[in-house]
Amino acid sequence: MQHFEVVGFVFTAILPVYLLTTLGVFLRRMGWLSEGFLQDSSRLVFNFAAPTMLFLSLSSADLSITESPRFLFVSVALLIMLSLVAWGLSRLIVTRRCDRGVFIQGATRGNLLISGLAMAYNVYGVEGVALASLPMGLFIIFNNIYSIGILKFYSQQAGSPAKSYFSDIAKNPIIISVLLGTIAGLIDLELPAALANSGQLLGQITVPLVLINVGASLDFAQLRSPSLAGWGAALYKCLLMPVLGVPIAWYCGLRGIELGIVFLVLSSPTSTISVVFAQVFGGNAKMAANIVLLSGLFSFVFVVCGLIFLRTQGLA
Repeated sequence: MQHFEVVGFVFTAILPVYLLTTLGVFLRRMGWLSEGFLQDSSRLVFNFAAPTMLFLSLSSADLSITESPRFLFVSVALLIMLSLVAWGLSRLIVTRRCDRGVFIQGATRGNLLISGLAMAYNVYGVEGVALASLPMGLFIIFNNIYSIGILKFYSQQAGSPAKSYFSDIAKNPIIISVLLGTIAGLIDLELPAALANSGQLLGQITVPLVLINVGASLDFAQLRSPSLAGWGAALYKCLLMPVLGVPIAWYCGLRGIELGIVFLVLSSPTSTISVVFAQVFGGNAKMAANIVLLSGLFSFVFVVCGLIFLRTQGLA
């Protein structure tokens, strides 16, 4: 691809993600989206639409896509390693010990279901979603356990109810759908046409609905008092994670779509659920919200620039 063609391709693939998010911002400001609608639609996506999309993507994937042990091992190892690096950096960047847990969570917990999968779909299509879904269950499990542990360790409030969260992890519909979809892909399960078509219709609402909801949930007033720790966490999540992780993934032999998915996953903005976890475990919820908003703004620039670089170099 020539440079001009690459730029056009990247903007065509990425801009719809941010345009739908912007639409959510305007719909919320105009009063067309209520808080009740946002809560109900989020439950619909989390419990039904997103799991259906993931299951169908994996169950219809080629066996060569489903069997990617090197990609799975490298991507999960990178996530764990970079999460530990953020833990070390927190001692240098965050002066208040009680804020370090929020910093670490915000710097490492990506918005995989929304930005990660949406970008993978727009850039690589169904194949990209299937490949990105492979480590999804392990990412979700690790992110939940790591966030709970790190927030409790640095929180001033002791005795947080972690047991219920571990129970929720085992019943997580996203994890269940990834496991069942992988098994269905391995055994080449063929669903009845009516069931498969119904599932596709349900799964297709996932990406647009969650992007609109994210836009509607943004609070730009949080930008009036950004902290150094908040900026540091957002930059680590969207810039340093891919800058450190992609070369390592390349050195480990990942190429093409695999390297591109690693980049998209590592550069995805901080998950909005991190704010809820900060509230539950006594962390600085305002700082967590700042990180979510800042990383969302940074992610657009870094994802576009990163994809242009990878495409022009023939790496992804």
